[in-house]
Amino acid sequence: MLGFPQAQVLDITGPLEVFSRTARWLAEHRGARTPAYVTEFIAARAGPVAMSNGLQLVASRRYSAVDDADTLLVAGGIGWEETARDRRLLQWLAAQAGRVQRLGSICNGAMLLAAAGLLEGRAATTHWAYLDRLASLAPKARVDRDALYVRSGNIYTSAGVTAGMDLALALVEQDHGKAVALAVAQELVLFLKRPGGQSQFSRHLQAQRRDDLFGELELWMLEHPGEDLSVAKLARRMNMSARHFARLFAARLGASPAAYVRRLRVEQARRRIEEGALRLKQVARDCGFGDEQALRRSFQAVVGITPAEYRQRF
Repeated sequence: MLGFPQAQVLDITGPLEVFSRTARWLAEHRGARTPAYVTEFIAARAGPVAMSNGLQLVASRRYSAVDDADTLLVAGGIGWEETARDRRLLQWLAAQAGRVQRLGSICNGAMLLAAAGLLEGRAATTHWAYLDRLASLAPKARVDRDALYVRSGNIYTSAGVTAGMDLALALVEQDHGKAVALAVAQELVLFLKRPGGQSQFSRHLQAQRRDDLFGELELWMLEHPGEDLSVAKLARRMNMSARHFARLFAARLGASPAAYVRRLRVEQARRRIEEGALRLKQVARDCGFGDEQALRRSFQAVVGITPAEYRQRF
C-alpha cells in the first residue's frame, strides 16, 4: 500500500487488515503454512508518515526500493494534490502497471493513477465527491459514477474510504474463493460483502437526512417494499391529492413516484439475492413485483442483467 502525507488512514489500514486477516484465517482454518498475503506500507521515504487524522503510520521502506509487489494499492486522502506534483512518483506508478499483477486505488487515490496516465481508455471510479475531478484528470476514462469498485484489465479503482475494504474482499475472493471472502467479512463484522456494482449511496441514510414528512415516507417505503406503493395509496398516506403528491415527490426526491418505487424494489431484490435468497418467485413477492416476470423486466431495465445472471456473478 502506497501512502503519502495527509493520506486517509482507513484507506490504508482497512484493506491491509482484510489481507492480513485472510492470511490468518487460511492458516487457522485451512492449515496454510505459507502466508497467503504479506502486507507492507510504503511511502516516499521510510519512517513515520503523518495521516490526515493526526496519527502517524510507519512506512517500512521507500517506494522506489520496491520491485517485488504482486498487488500494489494506492491510498487516497486530502494530501493527494501535493503528491500528484511528484513526477518521480507518477513515473514509478506508471512503470508498476506493467510489473505488478494488480494495481489499484482506494478513494481519491484514483487521482494519482489518473495523473500517471493509467486510467485513459479504462473504466474507473472514485469517491463520489471527486468524480468530476477524476473525469477532468482522465478525460478519456469511462468514469462510473455509482460503483463501489471497478476492474479494467489489471487496474482496480474503488469509491470512498470503506469501499477499499470491499475491493480488498473482492481480490480475496478472486484469489481464494467466495467462501473465504465471506468468512473474513464475518470475522471483521462487516455488515455485508458488497458487490462492486452496488450504489455508493445508501437510500436509508439519504432518507434519514430528510427531516420532513417525505423522509418519513421514504423510510417507510424502504421498509415495506411489498406494500401497495401506488401514487393513490402514498398520496392518501400523506393526506394529499394524487396530483399534488406526485409533483412534490418528484421535486423532493428527484424522480417520479413510479420510477422511484421501481428502483427501490430492484435494490431490495438485489440485496435479497446477494444474501442468498434461493427462490426468485419469493424475492419477487416480498419486494412487491407480484411475479417473477415483473421482477425480471424491472431488474434488467435498472441493473442491465437478469436476476439469474446477477446471482451467478455475485
